[in-house]
Amino acid sequence: MFAERYNLLKGDFLVSGAVECKGGPSVRSTLGKAPWRVEWGVIFGDGYYFRVKESFRVMGYPHPGAGERAHFSFHYGKAHPELDVDGYPRKRIADNPPVPELRIDLDRNRKPHLHVGSKAHIYQHRIDGYTIEDAEMFRFLEAVRDHRKSKTPLLDLLGIRIK
Repeated sequence: MFAERYNLLKGDFLVSGAVECKGGPSVRSTLGKAPWRVEWGVIFGDGYYFRVKESFRVMGYPHPGAGERAHFSFHYGKAHPELDVDGYPRKRIADNPPVPELRIDLDRNRKPHLHVGSKAHIYQHRIDGYTIEDAEMFRFLEAVRDHRKSKTPLLDLLGIRIK
């Protein structure tokens, strides 16, 4: 499924001056069954980037191979000018990275949340029109594509309203 959707979108992102991080997506799976993980990023010629990561863990018996999403992180914004060892813009706090315009996260130790132009966590109770834990990678990527073409704000494209 990832490969099909990737092939449909990559032409919209790999325009003049754009570079895929790590030479393209990293997909680790077990024949389409959990556990699996995907990571993909593109740095655009204008210094912006996106990075998406998602992982599923095994749910177990009675549905062998079934999984549940354990983590996701979808970023869009200005890229750090230096890359990490995997070819992605640096993002560690010690590297003083630019704050993404939009970041949608489900972390191991936090509830689903957004960052909108700041490091502050915005949790679901402050969001209308969008369920963070149901965030879809390809919907996010389509919104990034449309934002780059139209300059319509990402929040509007995703239907996110902050209270």
